Formats: sequence, structure tokens, C-alpha cells
Amino acid sequence: MKVNIKNSCDKVFSNLWVYLAVYLVLIAGPDCLPRLFVHHNQAPLEWTAVLSAFAGYVFPAAPLFLLRGRWFRVYAAVLMFFAALGFFVSGYVIMRFHMPVHTGTLDLLSTTSWRESREFLTREILSLSGVYYVLATATGLLIFRFFGFGVKPLPNRKISAVLALCTVLPMAWVFVYYSWIDPDPVQRDSAAWFALLPNQWADSRRKMDVLHECIEHPQIPPDLTCDGKADVAVIVIGESAVRSHLSLYGYDRDTTPELEKNRDELVVFKNVISAMPVTNYSLYYMLTFKTLDDQMHPRATIMSVLDRAGYHIDAYSTQVNFGENSVSALFTQWQPKYHEEEFDECLIEDVREALARREGPTLVILHIMGSHITYRNRYPESFSYFDEEKSDVSGKEINPIFLENINTYDNSIRYTDFILGRIIDELKNVGGKNLLFYFSDHGENVETSFMQNYRDAEKRDSYEVPFLFWFSPEYRASYPDRIAAAESAVDRPIQMDRAAEGILSVFGVSSQGYPASEDFLSPEFAVKPRYMMEGRILYREEDTSSN
Repeated sequence: MKVNIKNSCDKVFSNLWVYLAVYLVLIAGPDCLPRLFVHHNQAPLEWTAVLSAFAGYVFPAAPLFLLRGRWFRVYAAVLMFFAALGFFVSGYVIMRFHMPVHTGTLDLLSTTSWRESREFLTREILSLSGVYYVLATATGLLIFRFFGFGVKPLPNRKISAVLALCTVLPMAWVFVYYSWIDPDPVQRDSAAWFALLPNQWADSRRKMDVLHECIEHPQIPPDLTCDGKADVAVIVIGESAVRSHLSLYGYDRDTTPELEKNRDELVVFKNVISAMPVTNYSLYYMLTFKTLDDQMHPRATIMSVLDRAGYHIDAYSTQVNFGENSVSALFTQWQPKYHEEEFDECLIEDVREALARREGPTLVILHIMGSHITYRNRYPESFSYFDEEKSDVSGKEINPIFLENINTYDNSIRYTDFILGRIIDELKNVGGKNLLFYFSDHGENVETSFMQNYRDAEKRDSYEVPFLFWFSPEYRASYPDRIAAAESAVDRPIQMDRAAEGILSVFGVSSQGYPASEDFLSPEFAVKPRYMMEGRILYREEDTSSN
């Protein structure tokens, strides 16, 4: 009986058609999984992209019809290994982060520091995701065992050659069509899934080259003027802060007591969203003139313009300087000082020292860890303000599985508020026409998952960020028109890829090259539709279902 079962199994696993069916399920599965686990109510189904991708999935199977002997077995094993690996990795990313694996995912991996990876892996392995790892690994090994070595080629070489040609022709047509008949590199590249890594490298390299060009040779209008500089300006770049968890924005928990103490001196913008829910891309859009409409022409960085306008710039960061990415490139020119494995409050001393040695108008840029994963690691134990005993969250009943996540996240927000309050105190102590500008790179989905660093690219919370200014009494007295313009603009719908001109306006910078239609402080500001998913899904003001 056992022999018969073994023979039957060997016969099934040696069948090339069964092998190809398993291969296609594994390799095409990630295209189907998003439709099972991710709601795409607002995104049209692009069948041309699906069919083009399918041509790319079939194409690598062509050698199976041409090779024989040892080379056939080796190629079949390698192909099945990568198909199984791709399926389980893609499945995990889709179910965990609600997004497919694409070049942006690989770009994130290539720019993630060991510190971030260590915290992420430690948390994931010790969570329910660890079950996924075990089951996925075991299943992958079984698939590889049964379908990686036992399969046999078709005996008829002529039929095999015809079938090989049939698997190659669709892919050839895709490249010909999208390269010459109806040029569309996005569609063409989507078909070439097997070229994902080289495509990712080429795309990242192209973006970095453009960014370096705008940093080394900034396109700054010759008529640039700066009428009314600040004595000291501090820009605080937050991390993963969603405005719905700031009591300053109406959250029931007291997460921003320091900012609320200074409420009369703040201008709080209520309707700002980030361009992307990823730091690398969000800050690229925010700190240059790059927009979702014109992604390849950043022209210059905000810092380059302010440097030309006469500001001395100092930069400090508690984020890890790891490799080359858009964030590190943006600040390299200013030789930032990096603090690794330290809490954000170490930056207060940097601000104090910068204020003590300043000569003339000074800009201090701080890139904080804020509410980056893991939330509990972002603040000292003394800031564990919210705990199990203080479990009420906005009057809502919270599932206990989410409660620790929300508590630690809110503690990190309260700690950021403490940092902002201390920096404002330092600016008050030195006196003068001073300002502080705080915004977050992107938001976070905190209440919809027990897993941290969870940003669904189709959820509003991933984009809705705090965006505010503090102005000293001296600044307000010197530039009342600027303050009035800012206060009249707090309800304007702004996406941060179109924020550069307005920020420069706060600093007193103007030019004919920076039209009023792009300045969010101006009544002539041209309100445009805002988008999520890098311009693919419309952000709807009235849509509360996607929070």
C-alpha cells in the first residue's frame, strides 16, 4: 500500500503540467492576494497590467521545454525555489502591510538600518507573525522538495520547442508594444517582474542622480529676495505622527500639554496630508519642489534656497545615518550631527549650543525619531504616562489586543510634545524674531492593528499629519501680515508636495519663480485634488470610512 501511494505521488510530482500549475499559482499569487486582502474600491482594475504581468510570469518557464538532463533538474529546482519564496514573502507583505511587493518595497529594504531591522524582527518573531514564518518556511520546503527535483521534461522535443516559443512570444509582444507602438515604461516594467531588482536599482539610482543634481546645482531664481528674516528658525521633522492622536487636534487623551500651553502663539494647520506614507519619499517631496504631478524635477531643496537667502544652517538627527537615500542626501551638504541610540531630548542641547554660537539669521533642522517603531523604545520609562489603568481612548471601547500599541504610541507623542515644548522655551529665552516649524513625515495606522509601524497606503491616517508653526511675540510684532496670512490659511487643503513655496513665504523668501498660486499662505493659492498611493487614489475630504 505504501509503495502504491509513493508511486502515485512520484507520478504526480513528476508531471511537468502539474509542476507548471503549481509554479503559476505561486508566482502569480501575489497579483491575486491583494484582491483578497486589500480593498481596492477606489482603484480601477487594470487588466492590461495584469495580462502583461502574466506574460512575464510565463516567460521564465520557457527553458523547461528546452533543457534536458541535469540542467533541466537544476533549473526546475531553482525556478520553484524562487517561486515559493516570492509567494510567501509577497503574501506576508500583503497581509501585514496591505501593499504588494514592488520596487518601492525593495527601495525601503535597501535603505533600512540594522537598528530598525533589529527592532522590527525582534517584535515580529515574538508576535503572531512568527507563526506565519514557521508555517511558510515548512510549506515552502515541502513545495521545493516535491516539485523542485522530481519533475521530468516532455519527451517530444518538437512539441517542447513549440511550447517554449509560445511562452516567449507574449513577453516579446509586451516589450514591443509598450516600447514602440504605445510607449509605457510602467506597463512594460510591470511585466518584467523577473527584472525587479535591476529595475529597482535603476529607478533608485535615477532618483538619487536627480536629487544630487538639484543639491549640487540648485535652480534658484535670480530675483530671489528675503524681506524680513527670522533671527532663529527651528524646523522639527517628526516621524510617524498622525494628527488624530494629538490632543491639540481634538484627541481626548492629553498627549500635547506643552503645545497647548503655547496655544496662543501657535498657528495650527488642520488639513495637511503627506505626499507618501514613507519617510524617504515623503521628505523628498516635502523639502524640494518635486510634486506628484512633476516627480522628476525637484529644482532645489528648501535648505538650498534658505542658504542663498542668508540663513546659516545647522542640522541634527537622532535617526540612523545608513547608506545613501533621499533623506541623507538632503542633509549631507549641511554636515549633520547624528545621535544614534539616544532619545530625542539630546537634541535640546544641540539647539542650545547652536543658539549660543549663532551669528546672524540661523536655521536649525532637527530630524527626530518621534513615534518610529518600536514605540516603547522612543521615550524614557518616566514618560510611560498612559498604561493599562488609563485605558480610555477617545471615549471608545478599545480591544485589549490594540491597547498596549495605542498606549505606547500615545506616550511617544507626548514625549515629542515635551521636546517641542523645551525647544520653544529655548527660543523664548534667547529672545528675538524666532519661529519653530513642526510637521511629521507621514502618519500611522494605530487603532486598526496590533502590529506597529503599520501604514496602509490606502488609509487616511497614513497621510494626515500635524503641521504647525510657533511664532515669538517679536516675530508676530515685526511681521503681522505674515501671521495674518498664516492664520487665514489654517483650513486650506494642503498636500506636502506643494508646501515648499508656502514655507519659504513664512521665512520671508519671495521670487517671481514662486507664484502665489503655489503659496498656501496666499489667498490666490490654487487648491488641487489630493491623492494617496502616489497619485493613484483620490483623497476625499468627506470620506470617513477609510480612516
